[in-house]
Amino acid sequence: MISVIIPVYKVEKYIWRCVDSVLMQSHKDLEVILVDDGSPDSCGEICDQISKEDQRVRVIHKKNGGLSSARNVALDVAQGQYITFVDGDDMIHPKMLEWMVEEMKKSDADIVSTGLYSFDDEASLDLSGEKMQFELLDQKDYIDHLYPTNFGKISVTACGKLYKKEIFEELRYPEGEIYEDLKVYLDVLLRSNKISVANQALYFWYNNSQSITRSNYLRHDRFGEFAVREQYINFFHEKGLEEQALLAVNDYLTFFMRNYFAVVLRYQEKKLLLNPHTQIFISHLPQIQNNPYVCRMRKVCSRLMIKMPRMAYILARRTIPDCLIEEMR
Repeated sequence: MISVIIPVYKVEKYIWRCVDSVLMQSHKDLEVILVDDGSPDSCGEICDQISKEDQRVRVIHKKNGGLSSARNVALDVAQGQYITFVDGDDMIHPKMLEWMVEEMKKSDADIVSTGLYSFDDEASLDLSGEKMQFELLDQKDYIDHLYPTNFGKISVTACGKLYKKEIFEELRYPEGEIYEDLKVYLDVLLRSNKISVANQALYFWYNNSQSITRSNYLRHDRFGEFAVREQYINFFHEKGLEEQALLAVNDYLTFFMRNYFAVVLRYQEKKLLLNPHTQIFISHLPQIQNNPYVCRMRKVCSRLMIKMPRMAYILARRTIPDCLIEEMR
């Protein structure tokens, strides 16, 4: 049996299609755990109605605690041999779970992963999946693929993956933070010996402008990701993967610049919280300046940021817009 965990919060427009895509899976041995995370709209009632129509669906109503809290509550009660996560506004390919289970049994992988296909129109979804193939990676291969090209073959998100339940026996998501997937990603990796990767995207990620990562800057703690990316840099150094460490530094720089410009130029009430991270950033400047993966303009901006942030921002806006947060564009 597969436990499909679906956190539900302010997705009343999308939750029906999400759950339908799960219940219509060719693999039928499922328990679907809908976690109503104190949603203020009609999500709770919709979840209850869905559970009345299919006995495989169970509903948990709880006080709002965020995505991690909702996932953790479901993990505590999940009965399946395998675990997968689906967000309440997303969808999955009709055969995704069947193919993943078959591959997991065939290869004895700890995780089977698929790519994420971004959509904003259901008519654009590709449901063919005719040439489905998988590539089996061991832990070293998996690590090597983390950073080479936009995190390589495997996304860092919790969704789009089938896990052996044992991976989460003593592992839970950090509550009260965004980018929570990053926080547990290395822990998941270290608990996995073999990971099988699909050659096609079977998970359909809805391009929702109201998602947490796009919502008002002041509502969420966005600095926890710095500590996570610091862990990535240290992790690669410890493993002797210096190329990945350099790529991790470049990735860290992008996220630091986005938040530094946002706080210093717009959300100054967060400046005290940012100060410790600024000191860590300064300690990384030598690595940044000597990093072959950091482009020239990023190196220039990183030198200017601390003393002349407005000038650095103007330069970044013209030359490296990916280093600016969406709210400032």
